[in-house]
Amino acid sequence: MSTTLSPTRSGNRAALENRAQIHPERRDVHITTVPELQTFVMLGNYNENIGCAVEYLNISLPEGEGYPAQAVRAVLRMIPNVKCLVLNLPFESPVSLLNGVTLLSLRTLSTNLPHRGLVAFLVTHHFLTALMLGTCGRSATCPLRGLRLEGLQSLQSPSSCFTGITAGPLVTATVNLTRLTSMSALAIHNISSASSRLYSLAVDHFSNDYDILSRVAAAAPNLRKLKLNEKPTTERGEGRLRRPWNDIRGWHLTLLQMTHLEELHLRTSISVATPTSKELDVVTGWANGVGDRAIAHPSLYHIAIIQNASGEHQLSHWFKKGPKGNQVWILVSSALVQRNETFTL
Repeated sequence: MSTTLSPTRSGNRAALENRAQIHPERRDVHITTVPELQTFVMLGNYNENIGCAVEYLNISLPEGEGYPAQAVRAVLRMIPNVKCLVLNLPFESPVSLLNGVTLLSLRTLSTNLPHRGLVAFLVTHHFLTALMLGTCGRSATCPLRGLRLEGLQSLQSPSSCFTGITAGPLVTATVNLTRLTSMSALAIHNISSASSRLYSLAVDHFSNDYDILSRVAAAAPNLRKLKLNEKPTTERGEGRLRRPWNDIRGWHLTLLQMTHLEELHLRTSISVATPTSKELDVVTGWANGVGDRAIAHPSLYHIAIIQNASGEHQLSHWFKKGPKGNQVWILVSSALVQRNETFTL
């Protein structure tokens, strides 16, 4: 049975068809509002090339606001050639949101969706090479435990979930602490079996985890880039506690175990300088050691620090400069940053 369109509906349809035909076909698409989401669906229904052109899609909708889940599913069905997908959606998203969605070209997935809603999708997309996961959700045990993604080269996940995923020989890894009861130790130990190719590692750790660097050095001695991201604890006087790097000599000796390390990034909630040591003294002590028998690190050339200095967050970049045999550490840049500022490896 056919439906006769009114002149108004016919005009709207013609306008949408015309708009869809002239709409630019973009490889990178960012959708941040519900109207943008709905517009993409409407135009994509009239011109399939709009969806087919997409290789990178980022759907990031505001937390605490409702959204049409079916519109998200409709978008995902329109993008068969997408290679990188970012889904940051409100917490109360349907568990079945990705059920039945297949994206054969997909290689990178980043999402904050609870892990129980990802199991079927990840089993189908076992060919992923990069996976970035947010918090696990309400499950006592991660639903992804036992998942095999043997082509995976880059994994970012909460520490409690990291060890349950069987990945390939990782090149980059990020271990997040999402709960105060979490520990990074098991995840770091799990990395050791695939550490020969591990190039870059970012690890959350608590301020009183004094063995964090030695565990990393033992598990991944061939690292080239390391980011240590300090997380606050609930201990009284946490801001005044000593830090793993306060033992400059011990920190230096541990860094020497990672003979290929080139870049060290450190975030801390206090200043690395002390009443007796300037920041330059601390940085050179980490890199070159202290005392007459000090040995300069053979490959470390960049140290970046985000610290709380006098109540303000400051990002400093130190680089080793000068001719070989006469190199010195120089502060290249220092700037105030936002509290949640980060750096990428």
